[in-house]
Amino acid sequence: MSTEQDKSKFSIETLAEFEKIAYEHFLTMSDDSDLRILEHNLEKDKQNGFTLFVIAGWGSVVLGWDDFLLEALKHFNIIYLETREKASSRLTKKTKHTMDRMSLDVQEVLSQLEIDENKLILFGSCFGAIVIADGLSTKKYDPFLSILVAPPPMLELPKGTRYIVPFAPTFLFEPIKPILIYWINKKSESREQAAKYTRVLVEANAKKWKKVGNPICRKRYWRLFPKISSRTLLVGAEEDKMHNIQKTNKIANMIPNVIYRNLRTNHDTHSPLMVETIRDVLAELLEG
Repeated sequence: MSTEQDKSKFSIETLAEFEKIAYEHFLTMSDDSDLRILEHNLEKDKQNGFTLFVIAGWGSVVLGWDDFLLEALKHFNIIYLETREKASSRLTKKTKHTMDRMSLDVQEVLSQLEIDENKLILFGSCFGAIVIADGLSTKKYDPFLSILVAPPPMLELPKGTRYIVPFAPTFLFEPIKPILIYWINKKSESREQAAKYTRVLVEANAKKWKKVGNPICRKRYWRLFPKISSRTLLVGAEEDKMHNIQKTNKIANMIPNVIYRNLRTNHDTHSPLMVETIRDVLAELLEG
């Protein structure tokens, strides 16, 4: 795919096919913040009983997960949660948007939608994986299977920016976007990944990114993984420079009840191949 085709695929005007067919609604959390939910349920005669609950990475747009979601909806009921830093959220001023608050959101969505955790598959990528890991480590939920895709021990940021975030005014976000785009292009495995992350920057709400990112971006999350006792599928992508495979491998050795799969690229983890991997692991668990 050419550079222009990549840009066109992830242009701001393009709506994900999953968004067109999913049921969109907002749920109110216990702090009165509203979060956007996209739901898609299979016809009853096609259901296997499992719900796939998806939390994407920091700022990720639904379009970046469209290929994965369109394949997944053939096999699972789907709940797609947009977390607090997303443009869709409606946040209250009084709340501290900590990682504990983020994983509490997951718990509250599960409760409000009355999801059976015995038939629940939690799926999180990058930042979304950290949110899920936080809730697992504090026993907020106990799904049949958790899937953590390339969870970072810290949020990936350009060198030197991590400690500027708390002090930088939000109006600086626009002037530094070219630096962020340069960093994205340098770190991305492909032009497709770069275009996808550039779309994230285009949709970014600077005030929300700072409000949510302040209590999160400087923390390390290694401590979470040894506390996860439930069944976990950890997925690495060895060619994805945005998500260090050595760190993923280290995390794999920290989770007691882990199944490890290494997909080759970021593209693979966002594709039907990821769904196939989930189904294969699920079949093995159900047979065992």
